[in-house]
Amino acid sequence: MPNRPFRFLHAADFHLEMPPHGLAEVPEHLVDLFLEAPYAAAEQVFETALTEDTAFVVLSGDLFSPQHTGPRGPLFLVEQFARLAERGKHVYWVGGRVDPPEAWPPAIRLPENVHRFPVGRVESFTAQQDGEPLACILGAGRDGRQTIRAADFSPAPGGLVTLAAVHGTADPAALKQRGLHYWALGGRHDRSTPLGTPTLVHWPGTPQGRRPAESGMHGCTVVDVDGQGRLRTTLATTDVLRWLTERLVVDEATSREALETQLRERMHTLVETNPNIELLVSWTVAGTGPLLGKLRRGPLAADLLEWLRGEYGRRSPAAWSLSIEAEPSVALPLEWLEQETIRADFLRAIRHYETNPQEALDLEAYLPEGELAEALGPGVALTEKPARKRLLHDAALLGVDLLTGEEAES
Repeated sequence: MPNRPFRFLHAADFHLEMPPHGLAEVPEHLVDLFLEAPYAAAEQVFETALTEDTAFVVLSGDLFSPQHTGPRGPLFLVEQFARLAERGKHVYWVGGRVDPPEAWPPAIRLPENVHRFPVGRVESFTAQQDGEPLACILGAGRDGRQTIRAADFSPAPGGLVTLAAVHGTADPAALKQRGLHYWALGGRHDRSTPLGTPTLVHWPGTPQGRRPAESGMHGCTVVDVDGQGRLRTTLATTDVLRWLTERLVVDEATSREALETQLRERMHTLVETNPNIELLVSWTVAGTGPLLGKLRRGPLAADLLEWLRGEYGRRSPAAWSLSIEAEPSVALPLEWLEQETIRADFLRAIRHYETNPQEALDLEAYLPEGELAEALGPGVALTEKPARKRLLHDAALLGVDLLTGEEAES
């Protein structure tokens, strides 16, 4: 049957208890922003629900850990839920790993517009607008299992748009077989839509990235449903600071000045394409040439980092550079092995050990006791193929850096 078009908001994984992390030291002028980022991003989620005139909100777990936020976490959520209640908007909240219903402080009362799902069994609610049903919302709180039991969910009769709110991992093919319109999932910090039509399976990701690996835009998802039950998702960004990973390429002729120009131009682009948000940028320099050796050893990387931070890192909003690292080359030029140089002799020796894996590498005599095991990692033996390959590759890079003549660096 035809359905009434509507719009709803899907969000998950606020983790109010977890500020951004992963830095050796947070810049002093960004400390307050780091501490407030989870709350500021979550507040933007609810602001989006209001400004986008959504009919209701679906929250797919891991909003906060009460034992780690203290009273602030639940009081913040009650305040946001009340804002939605004033506009007649309901909230459908399924618990994840850290926020099952029983973890909610009993002394703090949830507003009546908040509907929570039980743990371990499916319950349904019908979202309405002006007295007419919009959608059937199914949900089951996470019960210790990580994998979602798709067979527990069935579409509502009569063709009413049916959503399932769950926290965990799932096989998209198994979810598709159930015939629901939308799976509102939680449990991933990255945004993901492994299945699009006619069943839409979606993780909105976390509203705020918390470490360098969680790079790029983060937010919540606004979902538009047309009269035929077809859905379209739109990312609404909510992050207040954004991690970025940038990669530059140099060659044999690239000078320090040319690299500085690349960094400056890329930084201008980042600032222009990510307006009104604090940026945390990790730089990787790849390619070939003596400049890579200077970045791996010596003061060049530290000098460039200090320059970037002084130029862009203390603006408002800031674009703070976290690191500059040289990316190891996948392969060294073959012609280097054919030259009559000390570098070529060294590389030919490396190649010999690469092509003769049965030949032992006896390095203990060259290292202090226990240092080899520490370098390889706990439980890793030099006879293991990946460890041997990595060690030989790193040795080749170090040898190239040390044995490349100064005339090639000028």
